[in-house]
Amino acid sequence: MKRSLKLVIIVFLQVIFLFSMIGFKNFTMYTGTPVLLKTSPVDPWDIFRGEYVSLSYEISRLESSKIKDNIAKKGSAGSKLAYVVLEKKEKYWDAVSISQSKPVLSNGQVYIKGRVMYYDGKAYNLTYGIESYYVPEGEGVKLERQASLDILVRVDRFGNSVIERLVK
Repeated sequence: MKRSLKLVIIVFLQVIFLFSMIGFKNFTMYTGTPVLLKTSPVDPWDIFRGEYVSLSYEISRLESSKIKDNIAKKGSAGSKLAYVVLEKKEKYWDAVSISQSKPVLSNGQVYIKGRVMYYDGKAYNLTYGIESYYVPEGEGVKLERQASLDILVRVDRFGNSVIERLVK
């Protein structure tokens, strides 16, 4: 194979990879169920990423005494994949259960994929990949001063999540 043909194939594969990443997020955005979550903001700043708000959701720390717990092995979780079933209460969606396998859903429920970072004996601490929200310069300080924020997240049928917008 010619050297220039190999280079064209490599560049083409990289472009396809980048567009597929964008496509997966757009799929979640357009087909996902809107889920309103309550969060607490922190205002970090990064020289490479600019200004963003780090979000800590109420569903990021799940007390095992308050939810149905289907995780077989407790202790140090070490970033295990977990499925958290969410159910709409009054205004917000709350966690109902956590498991290591895809759950069977009742009517009005969705599940979101997350990673159990650790289990401290009382609660699971999770991340969902939606913990950063990028804001225009100067907006982060205003958001940090608020005690809580409402974030509209889209969750697709595969448990993937994307932040749609901040709800004011």
